[in-house]
This record gives sequence, C-alpha cells and structure tokens, in this order.
Amino acid sequence: MDYKNFIDRDKAYQGFVKYRRQIMDASEKGKFDEVFTDIGTRALEGDAIAQDVMAYFYNKGLPKYLKPHYSLYLSWQILSSANGNCFAMEKTEYIIKYALDTIFDSDEVLKQAIINGNINKDNALYVITNLICESMVDMLGINAKKLIDIQGAMKYSPEINRLFTLAMERSVPVVVEYLVS
Repeated sequence: MDYKNFIDRDKAYQGFVKYRRQIMDASEKGKFDEVFTDIGTRALEGDAIAQDVMAYFYNKGLPKYLKPHYSLYLSWQILSSANGNCFAMEKTEYIIKYALDTIFDSDEVLKQAIINGNINKDNALYVITNLICESMVDMLGINAKKLIDIQGAMKYSPEINRLFTLAMERSVPVVVEYLVS
C-alpha cells in the first residue's frame, strides 16, 4: 500500500468541469456515445479525472442516454480517489466518513504516522482518504476494465451498500497498520 502522487484539487476540478461539459455538449448534439466512450477510455487508461466524471454520470444519469448505476458510481468514485484525485477525494469523504473518523479519533495512530513520516498536518486528510480508497479497491477487486463491461441501471440497495461498507470497515486496520509501520 502506498499513496499515489496527488492530482491537485483545482487542476482536478477544472478537468472534471471540462470533461463534464464535453459530455453534456455532445448529448445535446446527439453524439453522447462517441464522447462518453472517449472519456471512458481515458478512465480505463487510468485518468483519475475521467474516472471521477464517470462516477458523476453514473450517480446522476443522463436522460435518454444513461441511467444511474449505484455500484458503478461508488466504484468509479473510490477508484478515482485511490488514484490520487483530490477533488474526487473530497467527494468521497462522506462515503468513508466512518473510517476517517475512526482513524482521526486515534491520537496515538496519528502521532505515530507523523513520527514515521507517513503523513503531516497538511496532507493527512488526503493521504488517509487515498489509503482507505486504495484498500477498498483492493478488497472489492475494483478495476476499470470490469467497470467498463458492466451494463444496465442499478439504484441504491442496502445489499450493494453493505459490500462497500464492509470493505471500508475492513480497510481501517489495514490503513492504521500502514500508518504506524
């Protein structure tokens, strides 16, 4: 486990806005499939900003073109955060709030992580969010290729949410171990 080089929040936000606008403009011109496929390919190739945009559209859907898909939304959001997108991490914080609270409530863990040089006061939230998401990606077996292959719509369900929640809960001791080692 090791956190990635981060994509600055402002750069990630500007890229997100750009990609989202491209998709929205394309949908108005009847070229949604072409542009969504292009951005999906970027996401597949590891572009964390494109992954965040995929999460956005699977969360919101787009009339006539794309239905919301809860599992794809969470998977893309967590993958983008695991890949160092600071803008995505900010949006992911509410998904992993329990894990963040558990780690940040432990002064001993934070103190040891700072002593070990694994975090500092300026980057702690981003690093820990990134590590939790990276652990969840590993536990859930999330990879972009599998996400591209999933079809259809899926609304929120307690069963799907529970899978993500269990992965988040199981990530806490993994991240703590990394931080204090």
